[in-house]
Amino acid sequence: MAIDPAVQKLLVDRPYFYATGTERTVHAYTKDEWGIGGSQPSGNYSVHTITGLFAVTAIMTVPALGAPLLLIIALASLNVIVVIFGLLGTVLFTGGWLLGVRSLRREVRASKKRKSKGLPKPRFALSDDQARAWFEAHPSNIAITRENFPDSTRPFPGEASPTPPPTRRM
Repeated sequence: MAIDPAVQKLLVDRPYFYATGTERTVHAYTKDEWGIGGSQPSGNYSVHTITGLFAVTAIMTVPALGAPLLLIIALASLNVIVVIFGLLGTVLFTGGWLLGVRSLRREVRASKKRKSKGLPKPRFALSDDQARAWFEAHPSNIAITRENFPDSTRPFPGEASPTPPPTRRM
């Protein structure tokens, strides 16, 4: 199933994702600064801390190394059922371990970028309408434009407001 190019552009080319840290202040994060923060703008991780992700990745190391060994032993003994399980385990466990390592590297890079800008770790993601309302009430260097808030449902200055449907006269 192919993703519509317009939807892909919104998912990939957004300038900011919005979230709060442990306080109520709304912060704008680039995709590179987001890391494995609270609720994800992309991806679907059930681990939200670097410690938790490190623990899951460390636990995945044993089966990620064991499954290929099981596959080699099964191939040597020509046991078809164990070969299938070894192959399946190799793909799943090694793939999960590689995903964990990649996510750890991305979070370390994101943490460094957030630290250099003084941003807290994102905890609770906000919709564009929620973030826009906050930035309108608390002006900052984020311009209130359709580019910065692409999913906002309210019209921006210069945009036509939705016209009501015509009424019938009797």
